[in-house]
Formats: sequence, C-alpha cells, structure tokens
Amino acid sequence: MKRTILYALLAGLAFNLGGCAVPEQPRVVPPAPSVAPSQPSQVEAGDSGAGKSAHQPRSLGIENGEGLILEEDLEDSLPSMMYVNDRIFEYGRKLDRWKELDRQSVDLELDQDVVVEMVQCFRRLQTVMNGYSSLRGKMLQSQKMVATEKISNGEILDLHENDIAFLESACGRLLEDPEGRSVGWDHREEGSDLAQKEALIDRHAENGEHGEVIQVWMQIPENQVGRVQLRTRILYANGLIYLHQEEKAVEIYRQVVEQMSASKEQATDLVSLRKVLADLYIASGNYREAEIQYKKISGDYIRLGRLEDWSKLQLSLLAKSGRGSDELTEYSSLLRDYLSFLPKVDGYKVARQAEKFLSDYPYSPVSANVEYIKFAVMEGADFWFNGFLAKVDKLKAEKKFEESAELLEEVPPDILDTEKQVIVEEKNQELLLAEAVDRETERMEQIQELQRQWNNGMLLVTGSRYDEALEVFTNLLDTEYSVKAEQKIKEVSLQAAKAERRKAADLFIRFTKTTDLEGKKKLLIESRKLLTNILVKYPDVEIASKVTGNIERVELEMMAIDPNLILLSDQAESAVDDDFGTGLAPVNTTGNMDSDSINEEGLDVVRPVRPQ
Repeated sequence: MKRTILYALLAGLAFNLGGCAVPEQPRVVPPAPSVAPSQPSQVEAGDSGAGKSAHQPRSLGIENGEGLILEEDLEDSLPSMMYVNDRIFEYGRKLDRWKELDRQSVDLELDQDVVVEMVQCFRRLQTVMNGYSSLRGKMLQSQKMVATEKISNGEILDLHENDIAFLESACGRLLEDPEGRSVGWDHREEGSDLAQKEALIDRHAENGEHGEVIQVWMQIPENQVGRVQLRTRILYANGLIYLHQEEKAVEIYRQVVEQMSASKEQATDLVSLRKVLADLYIASGNYREAEIQYKKISGDYIRLGRLEDWSKLQLSLLAKSGRGSDELTEYSSLLRDYLSFLPKVDGYKVARQAEKFLSDYPYSPVSANVEYIKFAVMEGADFWFNGFLAKVDKLKAEKKFEESAELLEEVPPDILDTEKQVIVEEKNQELLLAEAVDRETERMEQIQELQRQWNNGMLLVTGSRYDEALEVFTNLLDTEYSVKAEQKIKEVSLQAAKAERRKAADLFIRFTKTTDLEGKKKLLIESRKLLTNILVKYPDVEIASKVTGNIERVELEMMAIDPNLILLSDQAESAVDDDFGTGLAPVNTTGNMDSDSINEEGLDVVRPVRPQ
C-alpha cells in the first residue's frame, strides 16, 4: 500500500513540475514584526492614495510614527523570533518527510526526470531553511548588541517569497504533513497557510477594505488564532473600530496589551537600550552615531510626554464626571467617531462635532484633547479635500467634464463645512463654464472647417469641376450648412447638366455635318451617352424633360442609320465601363468648333435623316 502511495506522490510531482505549472499567486508581504507597528494612515486623498494624518494618540500601539515602545526608525522591521523558530521547525519536518520519501524510493525504479525533480525539491527546501537559520543567527547577534551586518527589508522579503513559493509548488504539497491536513495533488485547502492570511489582512487594511479584513480573520482556524502576529491582531481590531464594533475591538486590544506586557522578548525599556547603545558609541569613538541615538532618546521622551498628557486629561474627565453624565457621553461619542475617522467618508463632520463639544463644555478637563482631535481631523479632511479638488481639476483639464461633475455630485454636502460647500459650488460653476466654452470653441472650429469645405466647393464650381463640387456640397447636408448646401446642389446640378447637354448638342451638330458613316455612328453614340448620363447623375434637374426629348431625337437618327445600333451600343456599355465597345477612340467633344458658341437647343432644330 505504501509503495502504491509513493508511486502516486512521485508521479504527481513529475506531473506538476514538468507539465502543469502551478498558477502564480499574488505576492505577499513579509511577516509582521513582533512589536506593534504604526497604524496605517487614516487620511486619504480621494482615490489617488492615502495621505498621512497628523501624529495622533488614536489607539494603543498603532499611532502614526509614535509608539510607547517602538523605535521611530524601525522601518526595516524584523519578524518575531517565535515566527522564525516556527518556520525552521516546520521546514525541519519537511526535511524529515523528504528523507522518508527518499528511503522509500530506493527500491523503486524511478524515471530520471522524477529523480532530478526530487533533488531540486531538496535544494529548494535547503535554501529556505538555511535562509531562516541565517536570519535567526543575525537576530540573536543583534539582541546581544554584537556589531553585525544590517538585515534589510529586501532580504526578509526575498526569504518570505521563497517560503511562500515553495509552499505553493508541487514540492510543498509533496512534503506536506500527511496527518496534518488533507491535501490532494491538484488541490490545496484554501487559506490553510496562516502567513498568507496575515499577508492578506495586511493588504486589505492598507487598501482600507475593513470588511474584508474581518472576513479573512474569520477564516483563521481556531487552533491558529494564538499564533497570529500582534500586527495582524491590531489590524483586525482597527477593522472592528471602523465598522463601529467597539466592544469586540476592546477585547482584541486588551489581549494585545496583556500579551505585550507579559512578553519576555518585548523590548519594554527601549529608551534604556538606546542609552546603553549611545554610550557604547561614545566609548568606541563613533560620536556621530552616538549623537543620533541621544537625539532619538530625546524624541522618545517628547512622545512619551504627549501620551502622558493625553492620559492625564482623560483620567481627569473620568474622575470629574459621573459615569452617566452628558459630558462623558458626548465625549465618548466624539472619541468613537475620531477613532473610526475616514476623511473621504466623514469629511469635516468630526471637526464640527469637536467644535460643538468645546462650545457646550468650554471648561471640560479634556478640552485640550478635543482641540487636538479637532486639529487632527481638520488636517486629514483638508488633505483629502485638496486631493479631491485636484482630481476634479485633472478631469477638467482632460475635458472629461461629465466625469468631473459626477465626482462633485458624489460628495455628500453634510460632510463639508459651509466654506467647502461654497468651494464645491464654485467648482461646479467653473465646470459648467469650461464645458460651455469648450463646446463653443469646438463649434467655431467646426464652422471654420465647414466654411473651408464650402469655399473649396465653390472653387471647384468655378473650375467647371461640377461632380467634385457636388460631392463636397453633399457632405455638408448633415451640418449647419445643410440649407445652403441643398440649394447649391440644385444650382450646380443644373449647371453641370447644361454643360453636358451643350456637349451633346455639339456632337449632334457635328453629326449633321459629316458624311462618313462610321463617324456619324460614333458621334451619335457619344451624344446619346452624354444625354443619358445627365438623367443618371442629375435626375431632378429642371431640364430633365428636354434631355429626354433630346435622347429620343438622337435615337431616331441612330435607328435611321442602323436599327441595331442602340442595342449594340448598350451592350458595349454594359461590357466595358466608360468605353464605347466599338473599337473606336473616344470622340473629341469640341471638334473644330467653339463649344460655347453652340446652341444647346441644336438637338431640337436638326431634323433626322430618314433611311432610304
């Protein structure tokens, strides 16, 4: 039985690695640090990106760049030692699994390709495992204050991506603990990897998708909740705050505070550690680095002082006011809205709420805190509003007036103060004016283009290029020049028809003066052709009836010469466009006579020659 299972596993490995690659998954971010990181910015500028709010004591451990126990320069943050140890342990189990499969495969005659893939799996496993081991060693050296090379974010990111890539590959499924989870060759339990869920929560929180944060958290198995990073817990609690589920958020924050307070790994006295580090720099002669550390110590105490002032004022309100007092109730409501403040949703509502509190309770012990709240939300709302107006202006510059107007209409008036409402109305009027000016400018350009086409058509008429002129005027029928164009088409059609009829009369007169039989035929055929073309090209001209009479006269002469001449002429016309089909060259329509001197009524005065 075991042999059969091993065959299936190895066959699946060859299939997955050789012919059916696993689809690429979204990139994930490195694991979060064990200390509580700074809170994602609560200020957003429209859709163009989140802006940073002012430094605010919003909630425990998630302030923007300010933390009770956090270094301000911990941007190159490390994963917790617990996380690294967990990964080393996990890959140790995978290595044992690989060795077990390797022992079982000794008695099997495996394909060379499968053997190569097994070796590649082993190498990839070693790469990830050695990476975590190296990271653990550097972290231990750093904790002991031993000078060591700096661990970069890029190094941690590469290691984490290699880890995830291995887990999602055929190698990762092959070496999965067979008793831990049920995983098929082409199926992996959705969301089974805790690191991936934490990365997903991080990504949703960064995008302000608080509902999605809650949904992903609910997918974490109960037995893995205790291993969730502090950062992920805080992001989950923040999501609860933004959804106004304060009671649940309180429970999560309580757990975070208790865990951080009880942690032996937590650097609870960062200032003292900085002091030792700075002193060591002086002792070793590195005065520049010592100065940097001492300045950070001063900054730490300044931030601690701000937090202390905030806490003292909060305590004074709790001590002064009764638990059910109106002042405490209104302040609780203000603080709740402040903690869940999102500029593009709340605008200036929280600022107005703070102003009302200050007006109702001018001597409140938390007046300074309320002033700070007012300043913070005003700064965030201004940043959002300016970004919003910039987007409106950008759309206007791109002449996307409809989109710009829709954007202005999307802002609820109640989240704006009176001044901002006036600005929005003025911006809306600017859009209407800009759209009207653009529309008028476009109309003038169109009129200029239409006038240019009209002038071109008139020049063509002057040059007796009637058909080209008619094409130009026809193109103007669906424009503002339609009335003029329609009248001009009638005039030019009549001019063209008269010109063609004059040519036909000229040919007919020449027919009456020639004695050559073939020449007579050719002249009659060409004259008839010109006349029939008039009815085709200019059917509505007022001389159409005269042209019809002229055609009848010419056909009488053709019948007199040869009864089949009309039929032969029509057959030749249908066989070859623009050719007489008689093998003769086209007739010179002017001959030796001045066509302008020919009476276009000549076809009416010449009598037909009757056959003998």
